[in-house]
Amino acid sequence: MRSLLFLLLTTPLLADKLLVLDTRMIESAENARLMPGTVTKHAGNPLFQADKPWENSMNNLYPNVIWDEEQKVFKMWYKCVLADKEAIAQMDGPSTVHDVGWYLLYATSKDGITWEKPELGLHAFGGTKATNIVARDCPNVGVFKDLHDADPARRYKMVSDVGLGKPQVRFSADGIHWGEAIKAEGFGAQNGDTHNNAFWDEGSRKYVWFTKLYLGERLVARLESDDFIHWRNNGLMLRSSVSEGRGSQTYCMPVFRHAGLYLGYLMMYNVSKGRTVDCELVWSPDGLKWQRVAPGVPLIPRGPKGSYDSECIYAMAGPPVIRDGRHLIFYGGDDFPHTGWKRHCLPCLATLREDGFAGYEPIDDGKTAVLTTRLLRVTSEPFRVIADGDAVEVTGMDESGQKVEKSSWAGKTLRFRLSMPRGKIYGLEGVALVDRKLPAEVNPLKSADWKPQPVKSHGFDFAKDAQFWKGVDKVTAHDGFITASREGRNLPIAFSSVKAGESPLIGDWTQVVGGRGARISCRVRSAKPGGRVMIEVFASDVGAWQFETKTTFSSDWQEAVAELRYDWSDDEARAAGWKQAANGFSWRETMQNIGKLVVVPSAAGAQSSFDLDDVRVSGVEHGRNEPDL
Repeated sequence: MRSLLFLLLTTPLLADKLLVLDTRMIESAENARLMPGTVTKHAGNPLFQADKPWENSMNNLYPNVIWDEEQKVFKMWYKCVLADKEAIAQMDGPSTVHDVGWYLLYATSKDGITWEKPELGLHAFGGTKATNIVARDCPNVGVFKDLHDADPARRYKMVSDVGLGKPQVRFSADGIHWGEAIKAEGFGAQNGDTHNNAFWDEGSRKYVWFTKLYLGERLVARLESDDFIHWRNNGLMLRSSVSEGRGSQTYCMPVFRHAGLYLGYLMMYNVSKGRTVDCELVWSPDGLKWQRVAPGVPLIPRGPKGSYDSECIYAMAGPPVIRDGRHLIFYGGDDFPHTGWKRHCLPCLATLREDGFAGYEPIDDGKTAVLTTRLLRVTSEPFRVIADGDAVEVTGMDESGQKVEKSSWAGKTLRFRLSMPRGKIYGLEGVALVDRKLPAEVNPLKSADWKPQPVKSHGFDFAKDAQFWKGVDKVTAHDGFITASREGRNLPIAFSSVKAGESPLIGDWTQVVGGRGARISCRVRSAKPGGRVMIEVFASDVGAWQFETKTTFSSDWQEAVAELRYDWSDDEARAAGWKQAANGFSWRETMQNIGKLVVVPSAAGAQSSFDLDDVRVSGVEHGRNEPDL
């Protein structure tokens, strides 16, 4: 395999190739499920070892790999951490970021299997410049070759950060000799500290940068720029699900274009499962709205316990490379969990059939899987089903559902039925979308058939104790009320428990509270007047929606009320006065997964403590004679 001559090319952006993972393409699926494609790991993994004295800890690796068509060579830039004091002392001018040293290392290969670490003579370690070090003091590096930029001195671009909110960029003519770091403008204080990934995006005609947004958990953020220096923050792009919570967090997400879509390798950091890292597949129609293809199912599975990639996998940043009909996916494989600096993550290779990132397969092996597409326009010949094997039966139908003979498909707008007894269907060639909008989410609560549950009422009177309510910094129980206080800061917070059995509010409020909506009320008072009462509802204990009531804190007991409907869209909830936190889930997800109820003063109130009593959540039927909330 090492001696084979490779035919390599970056994937073109084909308008007439559709992948079935695109939810705009498939209308219905019978006995079919969408699953990641099957990768094959190279028998010689890892491709090379950390065998140089300066390769002290190839922590996470964060591989950036391109096939350079001009020079006919693979290029890899990879992360190296100097975690030991003796190693730091041997740097050319010892320096640390986060108490460790940082090098960016460089390797090349003609075949993607056998790699060389060239002696570049740029940075010394232990008194010798015969190293493959191309840059230093640049944590969490992303590198790419930019054929869009007319300036040859900026042909290669690097993005990195020296901590949250401290991004930087560098430029190079050859990817080896790099200029000084330049501060990147426009980032938030909580952006960075992961594998930074940037590239020129032909779709938006802008540079885009994917990195982390940290809001008590790891989230994915996106920024865009016209000049690579000044950036506009697009905010949160993707996060873990409600059920995953903080247990499995979105970590880093290298993104690339393929078949007219944006695809990404999403690393999921399993904080509550041994601190392992899994690599999943995600997709987007525009680079802004992202979906996980098969949540919880990895694209590149970790190996068995004790193997070279048994604990963590970090997929490459860089455009797809195809050889002999297979995608080459380079990745870092680690046999040590994501903890501490001193661990080696070594370069590995997995391959995947061309266009085979994800496909529909039968759920029951003995039955045929049937996919029905939305209306598609037949654009070119040949029309081809991208699938394993040739067992797929294709039927073309016009808008009325009548069968159309294949000889007359050209140029027509048709719906296709794909029947498959075995294997996987990955996509279609020779067709284009008619409707490029994402299908609207169906809200069953807006259906005339939805029957609400009987209304219920749950309350906390604090007659004997705090009833598991807690506070920031503390809650003190009195005879019939509680006091939330916070020393040194003027924002005390009181919140209900998120543990089952300690709060009657936990769960799907359409069932727990019933009715078509809910009324949340409480009584409050404070020694110091001023400021509004804010009520927040959390999906589990992670993301909140907040409502500012009309009630102002005073020395007398006052009732504060917030009202809501379960069937609101996010926009309808906002129009009713609810505000979504930056890391909040959708309104529908929140209503179906209520965990924590919070009472807090507005910042303008500047309260140091407040009293709370008679917290109650009641279902509301919204009958014919009752106005909508």
